[in-house]
Amino acid sequence: MVSVFRKLLLAASCSALAGCATPAATEFDWLNVAKPAQADQYSDFLVGRYASLTNDPELAAENFVRASAREPDDSILLERAIFSLLLAGERDQALALAKAGQKSVDEISSLTRLTLAISEMSSDDFKEARILLANGETGLFNRIVSRSIAAWAALGEDDEDGSKSQLIESLVGDDVLDGVSLYMLGLIQMSAGNDEDALETFEAVWGERMRLAVACEHYIRLLSAKGETDKALEIADQFRREVGPNPAVDSLSKKLRAGEPISVKRLKPTEGAAIAVYSLGTALATETEDDIASVYFNLALMLDPELDIARTMLGSTLDYSDRGEEAVEILRQVSETSPFYATSRGQLAWALLRLGQEDEALEVARDGQAKTGDRDLTIQLGDLYRTVGKFDEAYRWFDSVVTSDEAEGREDWRSYYARAVTLHELGDWEGAERDLLRAVEIDDGQPQVLNYLGYSWVDRGENLQKGFDLIQEAVRLSPNSGYIVDSLGWAYYMLGQYPQAVLYLERAVELSPDDPTLNDHLGDAYWRAGRELEARFQWRHALALDPDEADIAGIEAKLASGLKAPEPSVMAGESGVTEPS
Repeated sequence: MVSVFRKLLLAASCSALAGCATPAATEFDWLNVAKPAQADQYSDFLVGRYASLTNDPELAAENFVRASAREPDDSILLERAIFSLLLAGERDQALALAKAGQKSVDEISSLTRLTLAISEMSSDDFKEARILLANGETGLFNRIVSRSIAAWAALGEDDEDGSKSQLIESLVGDDVLDGVSLYMLGLIQMSAGNDEDALETFEAVWGERMRLAVACEHYIRLLSAKGETDKALEIADQFRREVGPNPAVDSLSKKLRAGEPISVKRLKPTEGAAIAVYSLGTALATETEDDIASVYFNLALMLDPELDIARTMLGSTLDYSDRGEEAVEILRQVSETSPFYATSRGQLAWALLRLGQEDEALEVARDGQAKTGDRDLTIQLGDLYRTVGKFDEAYRWFDSVVTSDEAEGREDWRSYYARAVTLHELGDWEGAERDLLRAVEIDDGQPQVLNYLGYSWVDRGENLQKGFDLIQEAVRLSPNSGYIVDSLGWAYYMLGQYPQAVLYLERAVELSPDDPTLNDHLGDAYWRAGRELEARFQWRHALALDPDEADIAGIEAKLASGLKAPEPSVMAGESGVTEPS
């Protein structure tokens, strides 16, 4: 490398001397050469590509649109431009570009066709939508999306058999994607007035443990209309246990318990197609770590601008992808009259907190809770206060939920667990232990609760065998959680069983490589196991991962002097803990 630089410097020196000797040579002919015609095109494409890779969809869209305008017959550039516009939330501009491209491109790509078909659906031109969706080559995912939209377009033409054919042809052998397609079949049957067929379809897909909130809502409506209130409540309760709270499902559950009538809601083709695109987008979001699913949430909102469940999912995806300011803008669009208002307020508060706007985040959550009284938003408010270290306030909100639940006869492990963690932070271990035991009594299959209680016992030197049993069960239930696997490794470490500690802590770091605490723990275990060089490497790595300010001094001290000899009380062989079977 040094010799290369020397050659470059020598060449530069010779050029300078030559310039001094022959003044005419200072005229650089290349400065006067006309810029190649393709230069701007290449520039726009490369900048657009770079912007895509660096999570700047607006800049990517700007450059790809300009590149596409220079080459209007290039379907690939058109697709990139439309994709970037949808990713940036510029739905109207994406549609306008798709319409312009339709006139100049011989073979339009799949996303362009999807965008155009959605426009035709919105104008109730179901025939044209079906024609667009039936032509051209598509990738696997867009083919499923296309056929789902085409199924609803067929319903718009009163062709229920055509709808069924489209959905059957969209099955690919994937449990989640096929589950969405089959739920769409049930929704189409329901919307066509064939309630018995719809119930049979919902029952079959539900039996396969496929859970989809928008389908669950209509399944409950159908059961209620048929007079099967108990089964409808069972479905609602099962959804909440297995998936968690959902505004639409929870609202129906509340009405059923109050004896209020619930009607079947027949979907218009655009509404059903929007649900299909949203549902497939959600399936995609669970499989990817970027914001590509936001393209499909934006397409769903083109079909049904009132689909707030898609809007909240779009906000969540943007926030998760470090596009917090855009997430805030989207989530603010959910109105107070929407059933998803409380949900959106919670999401908005978290997005604001991640942007460093702590006061506004808490204000948004408090205001939403005051307006709705929503129980789940109350829990989130407590979580927000706990996250910012205001544990007294957090306890007040969690305690209000537990008190209200007990008065209403509701049992929810989540509220006891949340209050327990806060009590522990406040130094009340007895209260925390009581709530953790109650949470386990309600549901003994929640790995985070088992892990927290088991690790706390081991950490305190209490109920060691029970504590290890709980942590091991948590690992069995959640073997890919780096934090839970870390707990088992760290528990072994604290009891002086260093070979086992290294085994589990290495696995924890594999699962969560960017966590400074896990890397710090592994460094400690390496040191105790006599692997001092590796220990120092892990501690340096932990420092590079931006640990909490309170932990930095301790890690630096270990790098300087290593670890002191362990206390005799935690030496191997004194724990009485048996190995996992």
